[in-house]
Amino acid sequence: MSFVEKALNRLKREQQEMAPLGEFRHTPGDHPPGASAPGHYTVGGTPATPHVPRGKLVAVDRGRLREEGFLAPEKYSRQMADEYRRIKRPLIANAFGIGVPRIDDGNLILVSSAISGDGKTHTCLNLALSLAAERDRTVLLVDGDVPKPHISRLFGIADQPGLLDALGEQRPLLDELLIRTDIPRLSVLPAGRWKEDATELLASGRMRELCKELAQRYSDRIILFDSPPLLAATEAQAISAVVGQVVLVIAENITARDDVRAALALLDENKPINAILNKSRQPSVGGYYYGGYGYGANARTEQADETTQQ
Repeated sequence: MSFVEKALNRLKREQQEMAPLGEFRHTPGDHPPGASAPGHYTVGGTPATPHVPRGKLVAVDRGRLREEGFLAPEKYSRQMADEYRRIKRPLIANAFGIGVPRIDDGNLILVSSAISGDGKTHTCLNLALSLAAERDRTVLLVDGDVPKPHISRLFGIADQPGLLDALGEQRPLLDELLIRTDIPRLSVLPAGRWKEDATELLASGRMRELCKELAQRYSDRIILFDSPPLLAATEAQAISAVVGQVVLVIAENITARDDVRAALALLDENKPINAILNKSRQPSVGGYYYGGYGYGANARTEQADETTQQ
């Protein structure tokens, strides 16, 4: 079965329960189940009670990631890695002012799409893995697709508190929410427990404070948000307001031009908006023909037209 066929089969199973692709573990130093809970915190404030480090770890099954189509087959892995290297380099440059002016909040990056089925989560996960390969960067992958938390389900942490819990009235310590993976330099923040006012929470001042805390806590950190499609859920636009950069995933011969334009209209035109052409059968740079990923900055210009021609 080809990589494309695997990816299509995975999309068909998205509405079904999928066995996690990673094993969630409590490691030594965790807060024991049934014991009194640690204190709550205010972003930028001090804990009400001393912090008890919580050891949470996800052991990622790389083989299953590949089997489910989230990673390229071995024979294509080097090419795909090179494609993501080209994709991530401008994002890193904008975030940390490397050769270009530094973008405000540039290390907060939203990955979204116009519609579902464009490969947004696939792209976000692979981009996170590529960014984590940087020797002088760390990555926090945030599951902002709170209506359908695919990232949380993939890592087997859908039942863990996360982003929405950090925005509620009783907010756990931030360190209690972040979950390490056994992939070096990669951590995950789950979506958290669903709330009916999720959009309002994501558009709140608390969300802005939380993002500031995440962005400034570590100088080497990149925070990558996986969000719902812009035209499918209002949460994506709320998250886009607090990040410094946006990555829009566009599927060749799938995403309609009008849908791309409608999605772009929901975004702040003053922010860098980058486009990734996904599921392309055209040759990528270097003459390869496998699933080329096209990348272009300022997707609001002709890139948006070119990448959606049917």
